Amino acid sequence: MTVRKHSRQVTGRTGGTRTGRTRAKHRRARYTGALTAVALGLMLSACGAMPRSGPVHKVIEPTEQSEQTAMAFNPQAPQVGASAQEVVEGFLAAGVGAQDDYSVARKYLTPQLATTWKPDTRVLIHSGEPTTVPRLNEGEFRTSLEISGELGSNGVLTSQPSGSTRVLDFMLTSVDGQWRISKAPDGVIVPRADFEQIFDPITLYFYSAKDPNYLVPDPRWFVKRSTASTAAVRALLSGPAGYLGGAVTSALPQSASLSRSSVPVSGGAATVALSLANFDPADVDEAHRMDQQLRATLQSVPNVEDVDLTINDAPVETTGRTSSEAVRSVTVPNRQIGVSENHLAFYQGGQSEEIPNVTLPEGASVARPAMGTEATVFGFVNNADSAVYTVAPGREPERRWSGTQLTRPSFDRMDYVWGSDRSGTVHAVRASDEGEGMTVSAQWLENQHVASLRISREGSRALVVTTTGSSSRATVWLAGVVRDDSGRPTELVKGNAVAADVDVDTAQWISADEFVTTALDQDGNAQPRRYTVAGRYDELPALKGVTSIAGGNGPAAVYGASDGKLYMLTGSSWALQSETVTDTAFAG
Repeated sequence: MTVRKHSRQVTGRTGGTRTGRTRAKHRRARYTGALTAVALGLMLSACGAMPRSGPVHKVIEPTEQSEQTAMAFNPQAPQVGASAQEVVEGFLAAGVGAQDDYSVARKYLTPQLATTWKPDTRVLIHSGEPTTVPRLNEGEFRTSLEISGELGSNGVLTSQPSGSTRVLDFMLTSVDGQWRISKAPDGVIVPRADFEQIFDPITLYFYSAKDPNYLVPDPRWFVKRSTASTAAVRALLSGPAGYLGGAVTSALPQSASLSRSSVPVSGGAATVALSLANFDPADVDEAHRMDQQLRATLQSVPNVEDVDLTINDAPVETTGRTSSEAVRSVTVPNRQIGVSENHLAFYQGGQSEEIPNVTLPEGASVARPAMGTEATVFGFVNNADSAVYTVAPGREPERRWSGTQLTRPSFDRMDYVWGSDRSGTVHAVRASDEGEGMTVSAQWLENQHVASLRISREGSRALVVTTTGSSSRATVWLAGVVRDDSGRPTELVKGNAVAADVDVDTAQWISADEFVTTALDQDGNAQPRRYTVAGRYDELPALKGVTSIAGGNGPAAVYGASDGKLYMLTGSSWALQSETVTDTAFAG
């Protein structure tokens, strides 16, 4: 689903010693009628256009023939007689020009460095104007910039908190009487407002490590050019992102490689030619799994609708396979669980009913309810003793763990219920077992306040919202769930920041690759958002005094609670649904 992209005006930060002539020469004019300035959802506290330095000019709009290869910006080559500082600034501005392997940026480098410089090592997305100043020695310069995100060489984008900075050092020398850069860090810098005009998100898919019936999305960002299909397959062959390590697996062995230099696309079909030692063509199930994984991945590449796969120069054969099609997105029932007059109640379609034959702890104060995927076991936070309980019809309530500011319990499809609290300790317990829960290893969450923890519907990832110290600004993480052979969770892998410095207290899945967030318990209007796992976001209508938010199957099933009432998101407003049930949650 397409998510709208938003921009806000941000004042560029300036500093350092620059002459007015240099500043005027290298400040790029805004392109008239440019695409609405995109906010990279990962950076997310403010998005939009700002003054940017560097001699960059808009080129003709891409034609159908040039499609992905044409960039939104065409940087200017170095000018004859440019000063050393102007050369550094021009080189940095040329980071928006990915055409021909950043050929313009390489013109600012010495011939030796131009052949070894690696622009794809990283992309620093900067949120203000870079500041370049000379150092003590002639020909040495330092550039400082504030960044809001960093794109790794593997295409994984990580949001950075407000105030994050990077320092880049350069050395220059004279080449035929012109200043050229002889030492520069690998990678490029790109203004935040330009990032999504140059890069596109492409979703790689891997299999859930404990259940090959589920495909798990692994979003990456690649330059918009004709080589995107090749980049996606190479990234797939290199394995999952680090934060999914141990949580997912690939049908493509590590020994597999492309037997051609590229993955060409013609007539909507991508041709993937693999070399794979010890491949058995008679193993149609293995071939089907590889073909299925490649198809799911490449169909997220623009203009790709089909995949032609060959292994060792022979078309793969999947006829007669016994394996089924893997599921990309697990849905949940439309029925929710909520609180009505301090009792657990079902809610659906404007009607609610108390869940029968459920015993609550004596004196319980029920809050933040949850339920398992089969709606036969339930969980909630008991505010009376600051503990999480699970209950089921005909069974005594089970006290699972206690803590301060406990998160809403989250049930996974393997019958485990999860939770955390202000201490950052992660708990999990099999709902059908008795007694207190175990602790899941998650050292990266130590000393952080976990405000929300939701396990994805296929059970391989966790969506975690944290704050640090007294800060009210939050980070939203995606983290892999590692399990042992029995399915028991053993570790929450260090997460990747999808959003940083955002006003968020809770995040709820609405599909395999989308979730909704909001701040809670504010006196004024809260600003809910809908995110993709790639980091793009869409602002939803504001709702005053939100106390909870629930997400079902997609954006048409988003509910918010406020002032003891339940509302449903309907287009550009919230429609009242119930005045008797509130604090609802879908299964999971």
